[in-house]
Amino acid sequence: MSFKKNYKMGTILISTSKFETAIPNYFKYLGEEFRDNNFSIIYVFDGQIKNIPPNKNKIKYFTYPNKRPTKLKDFIFLCKIIKKEKPFLCISNFGSTNIVTIASFIYKVPNRLNYIHTSSQQLDMDSNKNYIYNMFFRFRKILIFKMNTHFLTNSNKMSEMITSVFKIKKNKISVLPYLLEKKKKAKRNYKIRERKICIVGRLSPSKGHKDLLYSFADCKKKLSDLKLMIVGDGPEEKNLKNLTKSLDLNKDVEFLGAIPNKNIGKIFSKCLVSVSSSKSEAFGIVNIESLKEGTPIICTETEGSQDILKQGENGLTVDLTKKNDLYKKLFLILKDWEYFSNNALNTFDTKYSKINIKHHFKKFIDDILIT
Repeated sequence: MSFKKNYKMGTILISTSKFETAIPNYFKYLGEEFRDNNFSIIYVFDGQIKNIPPNKNKIKYFTYPNKRPTKLKDFIFLCKIIKKEKPFLCISNFGSTNIVTIASFIYKVPNRLNYIHTSSQQLDMDSNKNYIYNMFFRFRKILIFKMNTHFLTNSNKMSEMITSVFKIKKNKISVLPYLLEKKKKAKRNYKIRERKICIVGRLSPSKGHKDLLYSFADCKKKLSDLKLMIVGDGPEEKNLKNLTKSLDLNKDVEFLGAIPNKNIGKIFSKCLVSVSSSKSEAFGIVNIESLKEGTPIICTETEGSQDILKQGENGLTVDLTKKNDLYKKLFLILKDWEYFSNNALNTFDTKYSKINIKHHFKKFIDDILIT
């Protein structure tokens, strides 16, 4: 692999959560690729993690003192690591963003990078704080973000949001979507799938489950054998169950609660279609999980879905506030399901499979890192 510019091997610090979900796993793959190219890697996990992997093969592991690393104790702990290990690149995401950005700025780490994966609109919708608090939170982010040299995000729409909301220049933002392990073989046979559709995600206001239930009730009038599986938990669970009962859908809607990430694929592989009803979504990792299983997607038009969805190929957009629109989109997919399913798998293979990690590594070297 050839690069636009020369680079020196050094140490990279990645602050993330344990390797169980898509974002931490992405940094696991990226770290391994850097390691394979003779860089040294330090992972600092959100605290209170048991069974941290042993240090080996140019990779070291640490864990913050607190579960959510936002305290002074976590900051001091991180500063000691940076001072000793002298990384040339620090990557942060999740709760550690603020302390990693400030510590790496103080110690003059040449490359300070933050991965932004949640839209400001989604945060505002799900926040139980008032408008003044949300504006203060945003202003604080703007000040801290000025200390970073570069930003990563997962979709083009998210890149536009970062520029608009946080006043970041476009040339400081790179779009690199999450990557997932490729499934050995997906169930592509329409006949062995169950007559079910599913939605996977936290039961919160921004996810739009209420609109989906109303639309599903209309669908049942024409697709009487169709069932809906709702996976996830959250503050809206009780309200959604009450709505399901009032719509007389108790026999047709199944609430499965939160399930382990490793079992998500089994849900998608059972269903004919997965639905994303979000009102705002930075990316929608569940859509990628669905494509991996060869399950077509129906999505509301959000920031992230527009990058993933290939209209009329691997799925369709839907307006859940429009009567019968969900039924119309389901009808179009179900009558040509294998076409949509094959395109779902092809989209995953070409853009979201882990095999693309080498191209992400090359982008880091060519376009992101300050040598």
